[in-house]
Amino acid sequence: MQTPDNPNIAELHQRAVSALNRGVYRDLALLATQLQQVAPDMADGWFFASIASTATGQIRRALELVREALRLDPDNPEYLSQKARCHIQLQQIGDARVTADLGMQKHPSSALLLDTFGVIYSKVGDQLKAAEAFRGAVGKQPQNPQFQFNLGSAEQFLGNLEAARAAYEQAIRLQPDFARAHWALSELEKNRSESQRLPQLRQIQQSRRFSPEEQLYLAHAMARELEREGDFHSAFQSLATAKRVYKQKIRYDFSRDQALFDGVTAAFSGASDTVTATEGNQAIFVLGMPRSGTTLIERVLHSHPQMHSLGELQDFPLAAKRASGSASNAVLDAGVLSGLAHADRQAIGRDYLASVADRLQAAGSQAPRFVDKLPMNFLYLGLIAQCLPGARFVLLKRHPLDTCLSNYRQLFSFQFAYYHYNYALEDTARYIVQFHQLMVHWKRLYPGRIHEVCYEGFTENPEAESRRLIAFCDLPWDERCLDFSAAEGAVSTASSVQVRQPVYRSAVARWKKYERELAPAIEIFTKAGLL
Repeated sequence: MQTPDNPNIAELHQRAVSALNRGVYRDLALLATQLQQVAPDMADGWFFASIASTATGQIRRALELVREALRLDPDNPEYLSQKARCHIQLQQIGDARVTADLGMQKHPSSALLLDTFGVIYSKVGDQLKAAEAFRGAVGKQPQNPQFQFNLGSAEQFLGNLEAARAAYEQAIRLQPDFARAHWALSELEKNRSESQRLPQLRQIQQSRRFSPEEQLYLAHAMARELEREGDFHSAFQSLATAKRVYKQKIRYDFSRDQALFDGVTAAFSGASDTVTATEGNQAIFVLGMPRSGTTLIERVLHSHPQMHSLGELQDFPLAAKRASGSASNAVLDAGVLSGLAHADRQAIGRDYLASVADRLQAAGSQAPRFVDKLPMNFLYLGLIAQCLPGARFVLLKRHPLDTCLSNYRQLFSFQFAYYHYNYALEDTARYIVQFHQLMVHWKRLYPGRIHEVCYEGFTENPEAESRRLIAFCDLPWDERCLDFSAAEGAVSTASSVQVRQPVYRSAVARWKKYERELAPAIEIFTKAGLL
């Protein structure tokens, strides 16, 4: 921040700083405008205006404003962090990374700025640099529990599990009721046979009133502990109680997803390709229901020297949303589908591939193939097939009851409405039924382009399934694909712990431990012919 010499300007500046610190962005916008009028050469005026524009969702405007601030003060790391955040929100991944690199080269002394750059690196997929920035933040402010938590997340993604555990435990020591840290630690230790955390969690649950989100974090941590004790009924009830509260908060109704499945099926009733047959032949899309083994297969593919996995990308859904011209808040809904009816398929493909190229460049990868492992791309399979007719699809299938239970036991990001079905068991089961019906539709439209992998079959004979998978990708076999648990690279999904281990079968038929609780799902699957 700058310190103006003129007393009147100094007062305006101080009021703006106060508005920024209090999060009163309407006042900040007005004060920034006044500063721009009386002191147009003061970079902070433009910076404040950029922050205010970001708060109201005017991201392109915010980017223009922070660029002006940087013209006046090009070495300011705070301005660079704001510019990088704008690039992230606009999905300009390469620009975000370059800007973050510039900011870190200025050697920011603020722990908050270092943490901010860590978050930016994490979002562009560079967990190594994210961890480096988070370590810097923790080094300067070791008593900040959020900084410790962020470091733990980066270390976990990198496979540094002991370092992650130490950071999460420190976050909890600093803030005993840090619900998200308790959940993260429980996820990290999910494969441990023993733990002594249950009494602490019970005590914390009674310590204060928690938000619906915090209740979910604590409920999932409690469920893990109760499962270790063999009390599966109480584990299930812990989840059900918290999920019911959150479902009421978001007012979810399954009819929204039913309408989406119906709309997707109706919008893609033919398999006509509109661009050259080789466009997108470097792309391998791994998709399926979440928690069905998509990360496992992704790591097999990533272990091949001619493939690089970019993880769970939102790039294609966002390219489709832009092409639709829809102004709705949803990434995919009836309005988006309607707008896509006459959208230029070739342009969507180019937009997506350009975004991917930025990510590959940022990752330093020259592999001829890449993997996009967003499970929910199964909703976009028809559009992807039309926009990138050379792309291949790998579809994961898993026993419906294990899929249902694993989805119900998982706490997905609150950020994405994709996963709102999982706040009720019956909704989760209905969603899986719709998924299976849509997959039948896609396989009918695109025979030969979809390779199906059975999770149970893979865990029983990983080599045979891996060989078939690599052959489908039209690549020579490589023995490294069998050692996927040792593959380098960050894993930033819910399976970041499991995929660091060799193939195991303990998750097969896990549903039997919850057979009584799963009765409503069993009835739904039986009626749908899935059991």
